[in-house]
Amino acid sequence: MTIEELKEMFCDMQDKGLSPLLCDTEIPKYDVGVPCGEPLMAADPSTEYAWIPRELLSMNPEFMITVKGDSMKDAGIVAGDMVKIVGDMLPSDGDIVLACIDSEYTLKSYCEDEEGMRWLVPQNERFNPILLDDKSNVRIVGVVSEVIKRTPRVSYKQCMRVVNKWKLSQAAPLKISKKQIAETIKQIAPMIDVARQWYAVYRAFVDKSVVSLKDYDTFIEMVVEVVPQHPCLPSRTELNRMAVQSFAKPVQKWTPGDAPVKGKRFADYQRIAIRTEELLMMEA
Repeated sequence: MTIEELKEMFCDMQDKGLSPLLCDTEIPKYDVGVPCGEPLMAADPSTEYAWIPRELLSMNPEFMITVKGDSMKDAGIVAGDMVKIVGDMLPSDGDIVLACIDSEYTLKSYCEDEEGMRWLVPQNERFNPILLDDKSNVRIVGVVSEVIKRTPRVSYKQCMRVVNKWKLSQAAPLKISKKQIAETIKQIAPMIDVARQWYAVYRAFVDKSVVSLKDYDTFIEMVVEVVPQHPCLPSRTELNRMAVQSFAKPVQKWTPGDAPVKGKRFADYQRIAIRTEELLMMEA
């Protein structure tokens, strides 16, 4: 990208109400998990650098560290995050500080208790607070001014799950003819032994967009029109009574352990529903 293209992009972002900042200044980046000397000293040639906008720098010396461990996870700082440290600052209660303990660096929250004693407090109950007294070999190096999170990644499967769900929602619904609906009801009717079993047919009709969810009246009218002499015609009461547990979901999500009927009766309902779907799809 050229300088002119970058300027044009910045102007476009500003026109849209955004406030972009250019990462134009290097500051040293250290590894917090490795014992080392004073981080504010001149770095050797192998020191890595991070680029940040000049506007975000203060008058105090600043540097970046990469976090290791999980002692600050409850404060939202986890392994792999980067934090910007401002040196030569006196911390206030609640500040997150970089402290040097026996030549090793760690991030902790700083506070003073009611007795005036100073503490370094982890934000993870698995770790204990550290008292800063005359016997402690502890030095506060600086205060955290900014946390830069790791670049998040999402799995390919998760992305495709969202894409496929959207594609499915955009697909044109199948148009099943009245003739095919009537033929389906006629062929399914001999499989129905009790009125409640019509629920399996109704649920398959809902899944294939033949009728709307809870539109029992339309479904009943369809059945009565095709097989008016059937000995076990559906009713609103019976259909509604079966729309519970996994039966309230699409047929493909029915489970024998979470259904209003068990054993062979569950298998019968499932068989009727699946056969209904197959018959509906024959013409489509």
